[in-house]
Amino acid sequence: MPVSHDTAVELVRDLLELQRVMKHVTKTDAGRRRLNPTAIALLYYLDSNGPRRATVMASETGLGPSGLSRQLAVLEEEGHVERTPDPDDGRAALVAITERGREQVRTVLEEDAQRLAARLEGWDEAQARTSRGAINEITTVFLDSLGVERTTSCRDHSDREHEEPSAR
Repeated sequence: MPVSHDTAVELVRDLLELQRVMKHVTKTDAGRRRLNPTAIALLYYLDSNGPRRATVMASETGLGPSGLSRQLAVLEEEGHVERTPDPDDGRAALVAITERGREQVRTVLEEDAQRLAARLEGWDEAQARTSRGAINEITTVFLDSLGVERTTSCRDHSDREHEEPSAR
């Protein structure tokens, strides 16, 4: 039986609330980060996907060209990304993450994981894995419906169930 209209409305409300709260948590927990959440997300994207043309980045991230340009300018100035000629088209450039950018991603992921674990105090591993599975499932459904592939290194929850604990 398909999802009812009422359930779809509630899911939209839940997702909008999650989006609002995540923006608030990101700003609150960011501390003294020099980079804003969008810049961090772009670094994560580049770390997961490799060098990209800015036009491809705009399409895959949903950022407008002018907003993306501003973010990339800051990231380039800070030494987190670099532009190199596109070997397939000398008129275009590829944007690539630098080692400094990779270190920034590792640092932010570690800090955010620690903060998230503190916010989830009282949860057990099963609750966290179940929530992660639901988030990944809805993300996959949305991506499939758009005909878009994942642009991050996230994998489906089911992929990790078959891994040895030491591989996690």
